[in-house]
Amino acid sequence: MTDATPRHRLEAIYRAAIDAVQPDRAVRAGLDEASLDVHAELHLLAIGKAARTMLASAFEWCAAKGIKPAGGVCISHASEAGRLPAGFVTVRGDHPHPRDGSAAAAALLRAYVETHIADGAQVVVLLSGGTSALIGAPVGALQPDAYRECCEVLLRSGLDIHAHNALRRQLSAWGDGRLASALHAAGARATVLAISDVPGDAPASIGSAPCIATPASDGDNEAILGAARLTDPERSALRQSLGIAAAYPAGEFATIPHRIISSNRIARDAVAAAAAERGLRTVQMPELLTGDAHACGITIAQQLLSYTASASDPVLYCWGGEPVVSIPANAPAGGRMQALALAAAGALQAAGARAGGITILAAGSDGRDGTTDAAGAVIDANTWDAVCGTGGDPAALLNAYDSHSALRRAHSLIPAFASGTNVNDLVIAIVAPVLLA
Repeated sequence: MTDATPRHRLEAIYRAAIDAVQPDRAVRAGLDEASLDVHAELHLLAIGKAARTMLASAFEWCAAKGIKPAGGVCISHASEAGRLPAGFVTVRGDHPHPRDGSAAAAALLRAYVETHIADGAQVVVLLSGGTSALIGAPVGALQPDAYRECCEVLLRSGLDIHAHNALRRQLSAWGDGRLASALHAAGARATVLAISDVPGDAPASIGSAPCIATPASDGDNEAILGAARLTDPERSALRQSLGIAAAYPAGEFATIPHRIISSNRIARDAVAAAAAERGLRTVQMPELLTGDAHACGITIAQQLLSYTASASDPVLYCWGGEPVVSIPANAPAGGRMQALALAAAGALQAAGARAGGITILAAGSDGRDGTTDAAGAVIDANTWDAVCGTGGDPAALLNAYDSHSALRRAHSLIPAFASGTNVNDLVIAIVAPVLLA
């Protein structure tokens, strides 16, 4: 692929940024800093969308140090984990909706901790985004159907990831420090190396906090429930499930030290470096992408339009974060980055000739946006009209949460791929000078 067009340049910069945040160097550096006892029995628990690549990097580090891990688990969203050494087990969980696969993964993790990890063992938890769903199972007496319905409701609640996980971790078998409690009960010494997929990199919001206790009061829960876009029956069902889960706290010593080894900030720095190699100056936007994805797309388009008049040379603008889409039940495939992109396309189309120099890429760092076959999309001022030209109604499709089919009509989608990591979403845009009559 050449950088002949703005789209090609943006896609090349995006892929360069993803390459820069691959877990290999970060995991090895994190293990160096962890000061592990090379003589103690070592177990590796890799959970999340980056589990396979993080585990492979840990194997390389161990080989270089002459350490042979006693065993461990690999729980990811991929069906193949590659060949693992003796003592390691692998399973595929479900994402983004926890189902039977996630319940099986949660059970496998429990069985491994209870039967393989003994007093004095050393455990490294390799944690990445997607963990909440991949080992999603109900805590205590909470029934699987009720738990799964709660997860579905939270996904379409419009809550940001911090508020979302503040409730979900209380409902989950391994959330809210319960893995830390289990490891402490086994007598293990543990550390967590985490790839952050949440704005601000708060450990309590990564993977529903399996290794950090985060007690919540009824007042905290009520404040979140009150802010969520829920029906009264949905709010009542969540409140009831939280009440059941409250009988099963994580217990004492439910926190393990965390090291954040990769994040969205590092990805955005990599965007700037890749842009500089292509002769582009980068402006890092200070505000994180949060809130409604449609609103974020419109705001981004309006910001970029305000820069076109002063542009004398092409400039790249970069955002990171994780907006949300409050989708109704049974909505078509979409994805928050595609929703953002289509909303931005509408704002650019409405601006007419002023938008002629703007091209926007919006994509997930994990290589997959929502449950679709796309990582995201690249749009410009012509995208909206391109959808119309195929007989589609982009406004209606946007309102129906069907951004995926709209962007497919315009040939704007970026094909999904397994990135090997997960550090939130990236939006990068080129603003080139436009000569107006």
